[in-house]
Amino acid sequence: MTNYNFIKLSKRIPLKDLKLVKRPDGGFRKHPSNFFKRNCLDKFESKGIQYLADKSNIEIETLKQFMAGNLSLDSTLAKKLEKATKVGAATWLELQRQYDGYIKTC
Repeated sequence: MTNYNFIKLSKRIPLKDLKLVKRPDGGFRKHPSNFFKRNCLDKFESKGIQYLADKSNIEIETLKQFMAGNLSLDSTLAKKLEKATKVGAATWLELQRQYDGYIKTC
């Protein structure tokens, strides 16, 4: 069992209070669901979102909220995504941390 206690979680901010701002290097940090859509979704697309929800043991509504970019990842969701996608939970949490940090610069 992997210990994720070393990962510092960002304070949760309501999504309605967040704004996208440009990074100093000109880029944008996108929600982790964007990474999922670009790198993982094609493995499940033909089987449907319900299949993915069942395989990863994620409630369908939670998965829909994540896919829409309206849900922040926590360690529980990251571990479930790791199981389904073979992308490490630490990677998912780092993507969320970068997104949260980027949003805070507003």
